[in-house]
Amino acid sequence: MRRPLSVFGLALLALSLAAQSGAAQVMRWGGRVEVPVEVPGSESIVQVDAGNANGYGVTSSGSVLAWGRGIDGALGRGSRKSSNAAVRVQLPAGVQVVSLGEAERSGFAVTSTGHVFDWGMNKHGDLCLGGAEGEEAEAAAVTTPREVPGVSEAVAVQGAKNHVLILLANGTVETCGWGPKGQLGLGKSISEVTSPQLVPGLSHVVEVSAGPQVSAARTASGEVLVFGSNIEGQVGMGGSSAPVFTPTRLALPGPASSISVGGGSPLAHTEALVNGVPYCWGSDLAGECGDGTERQKDVPTVASALATLGPLRSVKAAGLSTMALTASGDVYTVGGEGELGIPSGAASFLPQFVEGGVSEISATAEDHLELG
Repeated sequence: MRRPLSVFGLALLALSLAAQSGAAQVMRWGGRVEVPVEVPGSESIVQVDAGNANGYGVTSSGSVLAWGRGIDGALGRGSRKSSNAAVRVQLPAGVQVVSLGEAERSGFAVTSTGHVFDWGMNKHGDLCLGGAEGEEAEAAAVTTPREVPGVSEAVAVQGAKNHVLILLANGTVETCGWGPKGQLGLGKSISEVTSPQLVPGLSHVVEVSAGPQVSAARTASGEVLVFGSNIEGQVGMGGSSAPVFTPTRLALPGPASSISVGGGSPLAHTEALVNGVPYCWGSDLAGECGDGTERQKDVPTVASALATLGPLRSVKAAGLSTMALTASGDVYTVGGEGELGIPSGAASFLPQFVEGGVSEISATAEDHLELG
């Protein structure tokens, strides 16, 4: 049976077009880095994904580069060494990568053949490599990428802390790792799996995103389904603060074109674009939702301050901040101190201009990336 172009062909086409348009420089900030700085050696990168204390990029040739902290082998270079410059992830020869994912101190790469390689922290089965369950049976960190057994039709991977979501070509989602708050979507009785397990109730999915204790999936029709902790409104359904253990449809004013769950703290927030307008729900400790307040959002709420920027191309939830990319390629941030990419570093309820000429953004925890 012929595989649809929309699954793998478009991913390869996107990389090809990016390469033809000329590679760009990656800029990063967060943690102790207050304003954007260049990532040395990143000139060939055409796609980025921010990790908690590191970053990843796909090059125009389909290889993967990484930089930042190397704890638990998070850079995939066969050691635990850190690097401020981009270094090559040691994938097997001939592997061509079309998309990236990350979890806490872990990286994931989806190949052009639909297989998944991962590396880094291997806690509670979050690398999907099988083995015994339980904290006492945790495997050693994986410093050189390994292929996830049994996965051959993946198109995207996203994770957070100790769980991961794998989006398959048929629109279903598999998960593995640790999920006592419901973030695995496997029901109340299953809190840990070390091999990929199908998440019931998900179909026609085109995008997945994950925070430390919450997960979200967006379908081709723009529906958003959420599951996980709700202690600070993370599932956006109002009322009870009880966890949601299976995928549940979220009420939005229209079809969503993107979703992004923040990372770095169990008290995460989520941003979604609906007709170019940003909506936010969940924790809002420092104005990160972008509506000019710092009140918890129990239901999707217009991020009114960000909405003043006009229709947005992309919006990414970080830890205590949110990044927004406008149609003209300008990057703005809103939220907590030290995460905004501006010289003063001060927190702000109002969008702060960072840089222009940007084609892609990514963020999680305190780490923020721009591809320009």
